[in-house]
Amino acid sequence: MKKSMRLLHVVFVLVFVALALPIPHANAQAPRFGLGFEVLGSTADGLGIGLQGRASAPINADLSLGIDMGATGFVLGGRRDATWVFDPQVAAIITLPSRSGRALYYLAGLGAYIPISDDEDNDAKAGPTVHGGIGWIQTLRETTFFYEINPALVIAQDQVHLAVPLRVGIIF
Repeated sequence: MKKSMRLLHVVFVLVFVALALPIPHANAQAPRFGLGFEVLGSTADGLGIGLQGRASAPINADLSLGIDMGATGFVLGGRRDATWVFDPQVAAIITLPSRSGRALYYLAGLGAYIPISDDEDNDAKAGPTVHGGIGWIQTLRETTFFYEINPALVIAQDQVHLAVPLRVGIIF
């Protein structure tokens, strides 16, 4: 548990540093924020349901830098055996040209898998992640609807496991 909390503190510091860095804006677009739901399948923890937030800043018309924070509860075994996972990520997002308000995008980056529970074995499951995924956006009038799959390899203490989130949400 101590190791998970230490990793969580390091990730928060890195996220705040990344947010403070100046990003050159080729077309002066404002950063965008999104909120969504995720279903996370993990070879270490099973199936969980959670929330995911994203802030993205466009670098140019095709490339954005995104910072995500997900919180997922693996509660299907009951409250006593529940595990809560925080999965912050930093990603480069490449959006392909759109057709009629719908566009395909690819994302790849780094993150962390931080499980928190009463289980002493959770520190062995925590670790940095490497992720890459695919998603689609559908523009509405003022907002954008997105759905994506973004698998991640979790490099734990003595093993590697897979975490596969399916996400659906709205970008403001």
